[in-house]
Amino acid sequence: MAYCLGVDGAKSGWIAVRLVHGAFEYEVFGSARAVLEAHSDAAVIAVDIPMGLSDSGPRTPDALARKFVGGRRASSVFSSPVRGVLNSKSREEASNRHREIDGRGFGAQAFGILPKILEWDTLLRANKPARRIVREIHPEVCFAAMDGNGGLAEPKKSPQGAARRAAILSRYFGEIPVNDLLGRVPRSRAARDDVLDALAALWSTQRIARGAALSLPNPPEIDAEGLCRAIWY
Repeated sequence: MAYCLGVDGAKSGWIAVRLVHGAFEYEVFGSARAVLEAHSDAAVIAVDIPMGLSDSGPRTPDALARKFVGGRRASSVFSSPVRGVLNSKSREEASNRHREIDGRGFGAQAFGILPKILEWDTLLRANKPARRIVREIHPEVCFAAMDGNGGLAEPKKSPQGAARRAAILSRYFGEIPVNDLLGRVPRSRAARDDVLDALAALWSTQRIARGAALSLPNPPEIDAEGLCRAIWY
Protein backbone atom coordinates (compact mmCIF):
# COMPACT_ATOMS: atom_id res chain seq x y z
CA MET A 1 0.00 0.00 0.00
CA ALA A 2 1.31 3.45 -0.93
CA TYR A 3 2.27 5.71 1.95
CA CYS A 4 3.36 9.31 2.45
CA LEU A 5 6.56 10.70 3.94
CA GLY A 6 7.17 14.04 5.68
CA VAL A 7 10.81 15.20 5.68
CA ASP A 8 12.67 18.00 7.42
CA GLY A 9 16.33 18.91 7.69
CA ALA A 10 17.99 18.02 10.98
CA LYS A 11 21.41 18.32 12.54
CA SER A 12 22.18 14.72 11.54
CA GLY A 13 20.83 15.07 8.00
CA TRP A 14 17.14 14.53 7.33
CA ILE A 15 14.36 13.23 9.56
CA ALA A 16 11.58 11.38 7.74
CA VAL A 17 8.24 10.52 9.35
CA ARG A 18 5.37 8.32 8.18
CA LEU A 19 2.25 6.73 9.61
CA VAL A 20 2.16 2.95 9.94
CA HIS A 21 -1.03 1.40 11.39
CA GLY A 22 -1.89 4.59 13.24
CA ALA A 23 1.56 5.07 14.79
CA PHE A 24 4.47 7.20 13.63
CA GLU A 25 7.70 5.68 12.41
CA TYR A 26 10.75 7.83 11.89
CA GLU A 27 14.14 7.43 10.24
CA VAL A 28 17.14 9.71 10.02
CA PHE A 29 19.11 9.83 6.78
CA GLY A 30 22.46 11.37 5.97
CA SER A 31 21.50 12.56 2.51
CA ALA A 32 18.56 13.38 0.26
CA ARG A 33 19.58 10.53 -2.03
CA ALA A 34 19.33 8.09 0.87
CA VAL A 35 15.80 9.34 1.63
CA LEU A 36 14.66 8.75 -1.93
CA GLU A 37 16.41 5.40 -2.33
CA ALA A 38 14.72 4.10 0.83
CA HIS A 39 11.30 5.50 -0.08
CA SER A 40 11.05 5.59 -3.87
CA ASP A 41 7.75 3.69 -3.55
CA ALA A 42 6.10 6.44 -1.47
CA ALA A 43 3.02 8.11 -2.93
CA VAL A 44 4.21 11.58 -1.87
CA ILE A 45 7.36 12.89 -0.21
CA ALA A 46 7.09 16.44 1.14
CA VAL A 47 10.30 18.24 2.12
CA ASP A 48 10.93 21.52 3.91
CA ILE A 49 13.46 22.83 1.39
CA PRO A 50 13.29 25.25 -1.55
CA MET A 51 12.87 23.47 -4.88
CA GLY A 52 12.29 24.87 -8.33
CA LEU A 53 14.85 27.64 -8.05
CA SER A 54 15.12 30.93 -9.88
CA ASP A 55 18.01 31.74 -12.21
CA SER A 56 17.64 35.40 -11.23
CA GLY A 57 15.14 37.37 -9.22
CA PRO A 58 12.97 36.32 -6.24
CA ARG A 59 10.72 33.28 -6.32
CA THR A 60 6.97 33.77 -6.44
CA PRO A 61 6.32 31.01 -3.81
CA ASP A 62 8.44 32.80 -1.20
CA ALA A 63 6.58 36.10 -1.59
CA LEU A 64 3.19 34.38 -1.51
CA ALA A 65 4.17 32.33 1.54
CA ARG A 66 5.10 35.49 3.47
CA LYS A 67 1.69 36.97 2.72
CA PHE A 68 -0.01 33.70 3.66
CA VAL A 69 1.76 33.48 7.02
CA GLY A 70 1.60 37.22 7.66
CA GLY A 71 2.51 39.15 10.78
CA ARG A 72 5.69 38.46 12.69
CA ARG A 73 6.08 34.96 11.28
CA ALA A 74 6.42 36.26 7.71
CA SER A 75 10.14 36.66 8.41
CA SER A 76 10.40 32.86 8.85
CA VAL A 77 10.05 32.52 5.06
CA PHE A 78 13.50 33.54 3.87
CA SER A 79 14.37 34.31 0.25
CA SER A 80 15.61 31.24 -1.63
CA PRO A 81 18.99 31.50 -3.36
CA VAL A 82 19.34 31.62 -7.12
CA ARG A 83 20.60 28.36 -8.57
CA GLY A 84 23.93 29.85 -9.65
CA VAL A 85 25.27 30.09 -6.08
CA LEU A 86 24.52 26.54 -4.93
CA ASN A 87 28.09 25.28 -5.18
CA SER A 88 29.65 28.25 -3.35
CA LYS A 89 32.21 27.25 -0.75
CA SER A 90 31.85 30.23 1.60
CA ARG A 91 29.21 32.76 2.55
CA GLU A 92 31.35 35.53 1.10
CA GLU A 93 31.57 33.72 -2.24
CA ALA A 94 27.85 32.99 -2.23
CA SER A 95 26.99 36.59 -1.37
CA ASN A 96 29.25 38.02 -4.07
CA ARG A 97 27.96 35.64 -6.71
CA HIS A 98 24.36 36.23 -5.67
CA ARG A 99 24.79 39.98 -5.97
CA GLU A 100 26.47 39.62 -9.38
CA ILE A 101 23.67 37.40 -10.71
CA ASP A 102 20.69 38.94 -9.01
CA GLY A 103 21.60 42.24 -7.44
CA ARG A 104 20.40 41.09 -4.01
CA GLY A 105 22.38 40.19 -0.92
CA PHE A 106 22.45 36.75 0.62
CA GLY A 107 21.39 35.95 4.20
CA ALA A 108 23.13 33.75 6.73
CA GLN A 109 20.08 31.50 7.10
CA ALA A 110 19.99 30.75 3.39
CA PHE A 111 23.72 30.04 3.30
CA GLY A 112 23.40 27.68 6.27
CA ILE A 113 21.17 25.31 4.32
CA LEU A 114 22.80 25.82 0.91
CA PRO A 115 24.25 22.26 0.87
CA LYS A 116 20.80 20.83 1.64
CA ILE A 117 19.20 22.86 -1.17
CA LEU A 118 21.93 21.64 -3.53
CA GLU A 119 21.24 18.01 -2.53
CA TRP A 120 17.61 18.09 -3.61
CA ASP A 121 18.21 20.28 -6.66
CA THR A 122 20.89 17.91 -7.96
CA LEU A 123 18.76 14.87 -7.21
CA LEU A 124 15.58 16.13 -8.86
CA ARG A 125 17.34 17.50 -11.93
CA ALA A 126 18.80 14.04 -12.55
CA ASN A 127 15.77 11.96 -11.54
CA LYS A 128 12.59 12.71 -13.47
CA PRO A 129 10.50 9.97 -11.77
CA ALA A 130 11.29 11.54 -8.38
CA ARG A 131 9.74 14.82 -9.54
CA ARG A 132 6.34 13.13 -9.62
CA ILE A 133 6.35 12.36 -5.90
CA VAL A 134 8.57 15.00 -4.22
CA ARG A 135 6.97 18.31 -3.20
CA GLU A 136 8.22 21.43 -1.40
CA ILE A 137 6.46 22.56 1.75
CA HIS A 138 7.08 25.28 4.33
CA PRO A 139 6.11 24.31 7.90
CA GLU A 140 4.88 27.78 8.85
CA VAL A 141 2.54 27.75 5.85
CA CYS A 142 1.32 24.29 6.90
CA PHE A 143 0.70 25.37 10.50
CA ALA A 144 -1.11 28.53 9.37
CA ALA A 145 -3.36 26.40 7.16
CA MET A 146 -3.94 23.80 9.87
CA ASP A 147 -4.78 26.40 12.50
CA GLY A 148 -6.99 28.42 10.17
CA ASN A 149 -6.13 31.72 11.87
CA GLY A 150 -3.02 32.82 10.00
CA GLY A 151 0.61 32.36 11.00
CA LEU A 152 1.55 31.39 14.53
CA ALA A 153 2.97 34.24 16.60
CA GLU A 154 5.07 32.01 18.88
CA PRO A 155 8.59 31.19 17.56
CA LYS A 156 8.90 27.49 16.82
CA LYS A 157 11.98 27.00 19.00
CA SER A 158 10.33 28.48 22.10
CA PRO A 159 8.55 26.19 24.60
CA GLN A 160 5.28 28.02 23.88
CA GLY A 161 5.78 27.67 20.14
CA ALA A 162 6.55 23.97 20.37
CA ALA A 163 3.52 23.34 22.57
CA ARG A 164 1.23 25.28 20.22
CA ARG A 165 2.46 23.38 17.18
CA ALA A 166 2.16 20.02 18.94
CA ALA A 167 -1.41 20.88 19.94
CA ILE A 168 -2.33 21.80 16.36
CA LEU A 169 -0.83 18.57 15.00
CA SER A 170 -2.70 16.62 17.68
CA ARG A 171 -6.02 17.77 16.17
CA TYR A 172 -5.15 15.84 13.03
CA PHE A 173 -2.98 12.96 14.24
CA GLY A 174 -4.02 12.55 17.89
CA GLU A 175 -2.25 13.75 21.01
CA ILE A 176 -0.82 10.37 22.02
CA PRO A 177 0.95 9.59 18.70
CA VAL A 178 2.39 13.11 18.45
CA ASN A 179 3.73 13.15 22.01
CA ASP A 180 5.01 9.60 21.68
CA LEU A 181 7.06 10.52 18.61
CA LEU A 182 8.42 13.65 20.27
CA GLY A 183 9.53 11.51 23.19
CA ARG A 184 11.17 8.83 21.05
CA VAL A 185 13.37 10.92 18.75
CA PRO A 186 16.76 11.59 20.41
CA ARG A 187 17.60 15.28 20.44
CA SER A 188 21.09 14.35 19.23
CA ARG A 189 19.48 13.28 15.95
CA ALA A 190 16.71 15.85 15.49
CA ALA A 191 15.56 18.85 17.49
CA ARG A 192 11.98 19.07 18.72
CA ASP A 193 11.08 21.68 16.10
CA ASP A 194 12.52 19.47 13.35
CA VAL A 195 10.20 16.65 14.40
CA LEU A 196 7.21 18.99 14.46
CA ASP A 197 8.12 20.37 11.04
CA ALA A 198 8.40 16.85 9.61
CA LEU A 199 4.90 16.13 10.94
CA ALA A 200 3.64 19.32 9.30
CA ALA A 201 5.14 18.06 6.05
CA LEU A 202 3.38 14.73 6.56
CA TRP A 203 0.06 16.55 7.01
CA SER A 204 0.62 18.17 3.62
CA THR A 205 1.48 14.86 1.93
CA GLN A 206 -1.85 13.40 2.93
CA ARG A 207 -3.68 16.36 1.39
CA ILE A 208 -1.58 16.07 -1.77
CA ALA A 209 -2.22 12.33 -2.03
CA ARG A 210 -5.99 12.74 -1.90
CA GLY A 211 -6.03 15.73 -4.25
CA ALA A 212 -7.08 18.26 -1.60
CA ALA A 213 -3.85 20.27 -1.38
CA LEU A 214 -3.33 23.83 -2.56
CA SER A 215 -0.12 25.48 -3.70
CA LEU A 216 1.56 28.88 -3.70
CA PRO A 217 1.30 29.84 -6.54
CA ASN A 218 -1.70 27.94 -7.90
CA PRO A 219 -1.11 26.58 -10.49
CA PRO A 220 2.57 25.89 -9.76
CA GLU A 221 5.34 27.41 -11.83
CA ILE A 222 8.01 25.34 -13.58
CA ASP A 223 11.62 26.45 -13.39
CA ALA A 224 14.22 26.46 -16.17
CA GLU A 225 15.27 22.90 -15.30
CA GLY A 226 11.74 21.54 -15.41
CA LEU A 227 11.26 21.38 -11.64
CA CYS A 228 8.02 22.33 -9.94
CA ARG A 229 8.27 25.72 -8.21
CA ALA A 230 5.54 25.91 -5.57
CA ILE A 231 4.99 25.57 -1.84
CA TRP A 232 2.26 23.00 -1.08
CA TYR A 233 -0.12 22.81 1.87
